[in-house]
Amino acid sequence: MTYRTLLSLAVLSMACTSQATELIYTPVNPSFGGNPLNGSFLLNKAQAQNDNKASSTEKDFVTRFKESLERNIINSITRGVADGEITDGVYDTGDFRIEVASTGTGVMLTITNIETGEVTVIEMPTFGGGN
Repeated sequence: MTYRTLLSLAVLSMACTSQATELIYTPVNPSFGGNPLNGSFLLNKAQAQNDNKASSTEKDFVTRFKESLERNIINSITRGVADGEITDGVYDTGDFRIEVASTGTGVMLTITNIETGEVTVIEMPTFGGGN
């Protein structure tokens, strides 16, 4: 081989070699060891992409009034049963129908959910009072 061929092979082999360094992974998210300054940026990006809206839990006046009325009816029935002064009958709260019947030893309450048809029966002994 000639000097020129050796020189051209040497230049060619040097041109083909490349220097490599170790790749180091650096996370972006601060939760996984990334830069803490990325936190607000990532949060803003996530909130901008979030299309979920919080549901409103505010009730109108009629709904609040109806619920208050139902609570008062249920409270008066509960007090009457506890005191032994409840009268037999059917009480309708709108969402529930409560049937009160005296038994020999106490009171039987049959509570029916008007919307679902679910029935709950409660039997309670009477402690003193009228009936």
